[in-house]
Amino acid sequence: MKKCLSILALLLLMLALAACGGKNADDEIVMDEPVPPGGENAFAVELEFTADTIVPNSVTIPADTDVLFVIYNSDTQEGDLNEDHNLVGPDIGLQEILVAPGQTVRRLWHSYDQPGEYRVGCTIHPWIDMTFVIE
Repeated sequence: MKKCLSILALLLLMLALAACGGKNADDEIVMDEPVPPGGENAFAVELEFTADTIVPNSVTIPADTDVLFVIYNSDTQEGDLNEDHNLVGPDIGLQEILVAPGQTVRRLWHSYDQPGEYRVGCTIHPWIDMTFVIE
């Protein structure tokens, strides 16, 4: 019986870690990430997450080109209420870019090859979104 309870406790712990993304409390957050290799000549897009929007709310990006995102999260409210934000665009192949409060991330992305207007946004706060105009 004790062995079954130990196995059950271990399974519950593994599920809890998986639900939390398996992040370790010791994982270091680099507050001002350097430009990644290959980003020196990329098309730069600077964005800022605030508590309730992305600034600017629309950007024009060349189709089928390397893009360097420089994203700052200024959502640093008083106390421990600071909010992570993420930028995601599944329709155009933009994988999640997570930005902690006060952090600046720099990430490379190869832009979508089909011109048009596409909505991207924060899945943590679904009301926060913006438009990519791909030309």
